[in-house]
Amino acid sequence: MIFETILIFLVIILFLVVSHELGHFLVAKWFGIRVDEFGIGIPPKAWGKQMGETLYSINWLPFGGFVRLFGEDGDEDNPRSFSAQSFWRRSLVVAAGVIANVIVGYLIFTFLAWFGTPQFAVEVSEIAPNSPAETSGIENGDFIIGFNDGITNPGLEDVMSFIDSKKGMKATFLIEREGELYEFAAVPRVNSPEGEGSLGVRIGIAQKGFERVAWYKAPWTGLKRTLTELSNLVEGIVFFFGKLLTTGSSPGDVIGPVGIAVVAQEIFSVSIIHFLTLIAFLSLNLAIINILPIPALDGGRLLFFVIEKVSGRKISGKTAGVIHSVFFVLLIVLLLWITYKDILLLVS
Repeated sequence: MIFETILIFLVIILFLVVSHELGHFLVAKWFGIRVDEFGIGIPPKAWGKQMGETLYSINWLPFGGFVRLFGEDGDEDNPRSFSAQSFWRRSLVVAAGVIANVIVGYLIFTFLAWFGTPQFAVEVSEIAPNSPAETSGIENGDFIIGFNDGITNPGLEDVMSFIDSKKGMKATFLIEREGELYEFAAVPRVNSPEGEGSLGVRIGIAQKGFERVAWYKAPWTGLKRTLTELSNLVEGIVFFFGKLLTTGSSPGDVIGPVGIAVVAQEIFSVSIIHFLTLIAFLSLNLAIINILPIPALDGGRLLFFVIEKVSGRKISGKTAGVIHSVFFVLLIVLLLWITYKDILLLVS
């Protein structure tokens, strides 16, 4: 189990890192910039092979990767140097990794829209005899997909809250049964037998179908899904750093590499579709994190370019290198802290 978890995690990291760094690599090559090294993982180096002008390496720490460009840390005047390129070319090379991760997420969501994705809903799995649910006509296997107060596609908490709020009052449930829609009215009990609940049902989340769109609609569906997930991720990042800066603690639902590895193994064992969805989500997450204007990340490098452009003064490679290094250490400390919380959660 542990070996499988580690292997699946490494495959995910390898895929995300390679796609991200490939973005930098391809755009740099497109502009004629010399790429000195394409590295997977963080040094020390485990293996390397020189092919043409580029060294391709695999490094021991599997949490990242890099593309080392000729002249990126200096003031080289060579036309093939990164530092000799225009503001827009340098910015595009740096942003290309983020763009690549967004494209990967979009392509996966587009494929899933065409191939099909499971749809889940709240299912009635058990009905107590002579309960309001049985009297109303609700049956085992029915899906609760709406209420008379306008809520559609409710979750478990929505259903339970609705039932609780309607004790002693008429409640209308929109039910899906074998593809057909029905409405059933019931009055949840104020006082109910122990273990039955006011409606007299046992409910859970279950798959109710498999939804897919035509191939020509899939790109648009994939785009909408990508934009929605990006919006949710931005909100999550803002919430995370807001709480971190104001309280000094992170939200309890934030997971790091260990947590991701465990979740990935569990999802992989359930469904390849859900596993692909996780990869798409992680790819978009990597894009959002990397575009943050924090030194050591792609967004931090872009911030430096903007400062140079506005001020008209170039930041020395030495100064930029020191700032990026300091923030890189801080990010590693943050990563270790989140990983420590992951481990505590697993062993508790």
